[in-house]
Amino acid sequence: MKLFTKTALAVAGISMATMAFAADPLHNTTWQTFDEGKPKGTVKITESNGVLTGKLIDTVSAKGKKHVGMTIISGLKADGGGKYSGGTITDPEKGKDYRMTASLNGNTLNLKGYIGPFSRSQQWKKK
Repeated sequence: MKLFTKTALAVAGISMATMAFAADPLHNTTWQTFDEGKPKGTVKITESNGVLTGKLIDTVSAKGKKHVGMTIISGLKADGGGKYSGGTITDPEKGKDYRMTASLNGNTLNLKGYIGPFSRSQQWKKK
């Protein structure tokens, strides 16, 4: 019985360590957003069950303060190699959702929002 207990604890410990190392590099990170080269706001990205979500936690404009707390990224999933897809990004000021992809390159997050054949790109910097 002692052998079973020790083995079970060892397996549980290894599983927990593996899960800690498997956390997505975007999980629990904070990003400075930019629009047309100017700082716009701050987004906190978290991960739950392999799905990334980003919430607006601060903004530089008084007009944008009403959007603080809003989820602006949802459904984003890792494809591997720093690439992400399957998500949507919301323009807080217009309230419109766009399909999105993203790629992580060091401390830069490159985002691309799509509506039909048109797209728009932004680069966010890690805080």
